[in-house]
Amino acid sequence: MAVRLETDHRKVLIYDEMTSPDVAEAAAANAPVIVALGATEHHGGHLPLSTDTYQGLDMGRRASALLAKEGIPLIVGPAIPFGPPPFLSETPRPMPGTITVSNDTLRALLQDVCKSLIRHGFRRIYLLLANVESEFAMHIVAKELTETTDANIVVLNWLIGIRPKYKGMLVSDKPQGHGGEGETARMLATAPHLVRMEEARPYHPNLPLEPEVYGDFLPYLGGAIGRYRFDRDEFRGMFDGISDGITGDPQLATAETGEKSYALIAEWIASVVRFDLRP
Repeated sequence: MAVRLETDHRKVLIYDEMTSPDVAEAAAANAPVIVALGATEHHGGHLPLSTDTYQGLDMGRRASALLAKEGIPLIVGPAIPFGPPPFLSETPRPMPGTITVSNDTLRALLQDVCKSLIRHGFRRIYLLLANVESEFAMHIVAKELTETTDANIVVLNWLIGIRPKYKGMLVSDKPQGHGGEGETARMLATAPHLVRMEEARPYHPNLPLEPEVYGDFLPYLGGAIGRYRFDRDEFRGMFDGISDGITGDPQLATAETGEKSYALIAEWIASVVRFDLRP
């Protein structure tokens, strides 16, 4: 293949850097493709708008590098840099910069991207969650295309996949969400020149101490139910005092934690691909 796989996570097979003959050769060799779904949205005053997209691409590159050592050519496909409106977009002051698409638009766009890859001959496509709100569209597209084509589409939600091991590597003992310690640490590892640590501010929602139903938190906070409208008294005022949409302790982030986090995520992604491609 014209584009060589390397072991360094910055020298893997990148779809955008390939030529048309490279793509044809990779598809003929049954190479899988990973597509990250990122976002262009506010991440406080310390992280860039493209934070989710940067992370998704780096996760894919690092997983691809691990698999390259085993002779598995995972192609890092083009990222989708837009997602549905973030839940924390309605804050006391405007959050300029966020660009959103509707759930229907994202679903249609992702479906067309996957159909293009399928037309080129790719039969295994991994959709990598890099923006929480995109998960709903991802599952619909994966299910419909897997049922209507001869391709296999897999959704990768690393937030759930690494949860048992993730919490212990963070400094903070409180839930970390949008723009918190975890995201900030990964951006310090990926693009430190874009992180403004002097602008990092902590914020913690007023969470109920004992939810009536286990997992009754927003996905950003480690929950699983995902209710987006709260009417019960104990949830009123949950985000009182929030100013920039950040939840967590970004000022505690370090590049070392980011590297450890990426290593855990990349290995989990690689393990899914290994299992999926087993003889």
